[in-house]
Amino acid sequence: MILDKIKLSFLCSLLTLNGYLSAQELLPELYDSTVFEQQLIINGSVLQHASNLQNELSRKFLFGGEVSDELSQESYDQHLNSNRVGVGARFRIEYRGSRQIFKSRPNLSWMADISSNYHGYAEYSDDIFGLALLGNKSFLNETVGFNNNELKYVQFYSLGGGIHNRKNKNFVSLNVILPMSFTQLVVDRGAISFFNDGAEVGLNLRAEMLEGNANSDIKGIGGAVNFDYHIPFGNENEFNGVMKISARNLGLYHLNDAQKQKVTNEISYSGFQLDNFFGDSISTTLKDTLGITESKSSSTHFLPGFIQVGKVATHHSKDKLQSTFGVRLYTNRVYRPMVFAGVHYQAMKKISFGSQLTYGGYGNFRLGLYANYQSESIVFGIGTEDILGAFLNSQYGHSGLIRLAWKL
Repeated sequence: MILDKIKLSFLCSLLTLNGYLSAQELLPELYDSTVFEQQLIINGSVLQHASNLQNELSRKFLFGGEVSDELSQESYDQHLNSNRVGVGARFRIEYRGSRQIFKSRPNLSWMADISSNYHGYAEYSDDIFGLALLGNKSFLNETVGFNNNELKYVQFYSLGGGIHNRKNKNFVSLNVILPMSFTQLVVDRGAISFFNDGAEVGLNLRAEMLEGNANSDIKGIGGAVNFDYHIPFGNENEFNGVMKISARNLGLYHLNDAQKQKVTNEISYSGFQLDNFFGDSISTTLKDTLGITESKSSSTHFLPGFIQVGKVATHHSKDKLQSTFGVRLYTNRVYRPMVFAGVHYQAMKKISFGSQLTYGGYGNFRLGLYANYQSESIVFGIGTEDILGAFLNSQYGHSGLIRLAWKL
């Protein structure tokens, strides 16, 4: 039946988005102005965060399990007219060299980095969520609206290099972007009505779906910039610290010969098998009936990059406790500006802990925790932006972050 197919395709896309998000970086990198030679840095992170989708349901789709009618109804009741969800992961390796590249600037050297990135998000209505979970029996003789719904997913590799300052740790790098997978679904206008026993259906739809070229492993090409810039402020007799401005994957990518499917139609159906509506492919007859047109399209898109501005903890501070705070912005319309504030505690010379409270992004409040170990040659950090989400079904996400750096 059509609603079973909708349930499977919509919720799997909504919760997994075929991959993960270009993950975020709240795990503090302690600012250290010590001049060192070479350095190798590895970052990894995964994240799932939602505004109204609780872990009790999302875990069923992420890790498997049965979704009961009671859970479906409870989840639907918790949703609002507009809802957001984002999921993702990133793995990045960075090498910072020690060779001087300018005679007049002894601390400037070269660097290179490579990363694998996944980013997906969705903005969706409560009606389409309820239709997917509860089926059409709950909406007989009603009209289900799903205007302004959007789902987007991109996987890409980033490869590049640039210049870094061994003293103040500022850097800038330029990167080539290779998109490996892309899917975008935008529903500008949508409504479906079920009459009587559900055998008659009215559909009013204007939507567009764009997918990367299936005949090519690399779907296009793009470019991006990454940078860190540190600004010390204050002095020993007053509030002081270091402000850090960071940017990752700020740029564009161009898709070549993407497959576009577009539908703009208002139709009424009765006495037909809904099983034929969705599946691995839509029949030619049904495509003609719905008014679906197919074409090739080349288009340019913003990368899922972000800018973060905030006060960071410093390794050589005399204070056991340091404050951290700031704001993060992502380059898509679904992500809300996220503000964060926290405290960093230097428990011992080599070991520190911290916590931060965040609000915004793809959801609302979260509490994060982290731990750092820093010796003369190794820096290791592990943490989460959502410690409560790791244990409670009533929370709205999951998060894990890890950082490892060698001073060579």
